[in-house]
Amino acid sequence: MHSLDAAPTTDALSGRSDRALRWQLSLPLWAYAAFIVAVIVANVVWLLRLHPDTGVPYLSGLVANRMLMDEISYAFKLSMVTSLTTATISILLAIPAAYALSRLRIPLRGVIDTIVDLPLVIPPLIAGIALLLFFRQTAIGRFIDTYLVPVVYTRQGIVVAQLFIASAFAIRAVKAALDQVNPRFEAVARSMGASGLRAFITICLPLAKPGLAAGYIMTWTRAVGEFAPVMMLAGSTPGKTNVLPISAFLNMSAGHVEAAVAIVVLMIAIAAGSLLAFKSLGGEGYIW
Repeated sequence: MHSLDAAPTTDALSGRSDRALRWQLSLPLWAYAAFIVAVIVANVVWLLRLHPDTGVPYLSGLVANRMLMDEISYAFKLSMVTSLTTATISILLAIPAAYALSRLRIPLRGVIDTIVDLPLVIPPLIAGIALLLFFRQTAIGRFIDTYLVPVVYTRQGIVVAQLFIASAFAIRAVKAALDQVNPRFEAVARSMGASGLRAFITICLPLAKPGLAAGYIMTWTRAVGEFAPVMMLAGSTPGKTNVLPISAFLNMSAGHVEAAVAIVVLMIAIAAGSLLAFKSLGGEGYIW
């Protein structure tokens, strides 16, 4: 007879099987994460390499180049101003729009919901061409561009291009936050005599505040990173409409690789910081 103690138990076999499965399924995750880290580290390390002709690190050479530093500084300031403007307008638009999608029974709700998502799935270059066509080839667009707000090849065009994409993102982010607020709280407030608007302002918005803040941060981050729509609608004039992504593209095209890589590292740092803030505020990944 075999000893019962020598036989592997069902729990032990199950434990080994679970560990094996965990490693098998998590390996692609670790591999992908390692690939992302490797790409980021490669860009940072490249800036610290010595220039073959001068023997000076690329980063030091960049800092000493006043013209390139002024260009990057201008692009950074312009990106901050336009993206913060875009994020603020987007959130102000998104709060009522997302509430309507989350709570209200509106006509053609499914159609509108799909239309709102379109800027998120349209290729960025196509979105930029579509915007340029609208403001240059349609009566409404030409009227806006000529008589109301100059858009094409202007700084205002940067905000419009960012807004076209970021507003859709903001609506998704705000809706995700509002969906987590129990509508019974508003119903109780209304049963006690509060109007629908008062219940929305005093009950729903405060409860959704962390999600709204997280949505604002990610909407701002998305606006900072917009390239193709901004390039097509606002142009790439140095010292006028060259936001950070466009400045990176222009410097790479002109052979100023150190400036382009520095902008890449800067934007990665901005994205990483934004993600940390987003997650610390309880932001949910499913809003993408």
